[in-house]
Amino acid sequence: MNKTIDDIIKHSDLRHEETQELQNILLEAGLTEEIKWGKPAFTKNGKVIVVIQDFKKYFALLFYNGHLLSDPKKVLQKTGPNTKIGRQIRFDDAAEIRKMKSTIKSYVKEAVAASVK
Repeated sequence: MNKTIDDIIKHSDLRHEETQELQNILLEAGLTEEIKWGKPAFTKNGKVIVVIQDFKKYFALLFYNGHLLSDPKKVLQKTGPNTKIGRQIRFDDAAEIRKMKSTIKSYVKEAVAASVK
């Protein structure tokens, strides 16, 4: 694990358990940890695939080019009404992340494939 990401998790307002659950899933998917825009970001071949986000009312995994994903489970949401590209999967807690692990991995796999086109 990237010391910088681990430091951010320990010394920030990010929800630690949720961040670590997503971090584990994303590393298992073969992504590389980086810091982008002050947030934990995960890349493949230098391209941003997802960013971990924490908001007051929910926790999210932002798919940087989420508009390219097919979204068969209908879990992707725009971050705002004028959003063109990014899409989020929102979570209430770590248990929900664990429950959606296979869905997250599937969406990450598709996002990686879309990023190399």
